[in-house]
Amino acid sequence: MAMPITEPAPRQACADVYVFFARGTTELGTLGMVVDPPFQTALQALLGEKSVVFEGIDYPAQVTGFLTGGDAGGSITMAKRVTSISERCLSSKIVMSGYSQGAQVTHNAANRLSAAIQNRVNAVITFGDPFQRRNLPGVLQNRRDTFCNVGDLICTSFSVILAPHLAYGSDAGAAASFVVECV
Repeated sequence: MAMPITEPAPRQACADVYVFFARGTTELGTLGMVVDPPFQTALQALLGEKSVVFEGIDYPAQVTGFLTGGDAGGSITMAKRVTSISERCLSSKIVMSGYSQGAQVTHNAANRLSAAIQNRVNAVITFGDPFQRRNLPGVLQNRRDTFCNVGDLICTSFSVILAPHLAYGSDAGAAASFVVECV
C-alpha cells in the first residue's frame, strides 16, 4: 500500500523587523519590564505598518551570570537565533538589544557571529551596559547605540544598582528612533 503524500509544512512568513532582546538580571519573563515594554511601544509606533517581532532571549538572568560577564548560555542562544533568522529571512531587518546583564549577553552574542551574519544585523542597542567601553566586532561597532545614565554605576562596571539604572524606559523613544534610522 502506498503512503499518502503529505504537503510540506508552509514556511512561516518573515517579519519586516526582528528585535532580539536580552533582559536584565532578575527581571521576569524573557523580555523584562524596565526597558522592553516602552521600547516595543515606541518602535512599533515609529514603524507603523511594518511587522515587528520582539523575541526575548531565554536565559537565567541571575546575579552570577552578571558577575561572570554575562550568561554564556544566553549569549549562545542569542547568536543562534540571530543567525537562524538572518539565514531564513533574507529581507528582514535584524536588531540586537539588551539591558544590564542583557547588554553583556548582547556583546558576547555579537562576538559569536560570523562576519556574514554581522553584516545582516542592522542595529545593536544596549541600555545600562557594563561593557559600554568595549567595541563590538566588525561592522557592528558603527551600527551601535548605547544608553548609560549619569549615576548608573553598572555602566562603570560597579555591581551597585541605583535609581539611574532603573530609568532606561525613558530612553525608549531615542532608541526606537535610532533603530528606524538603521532599518
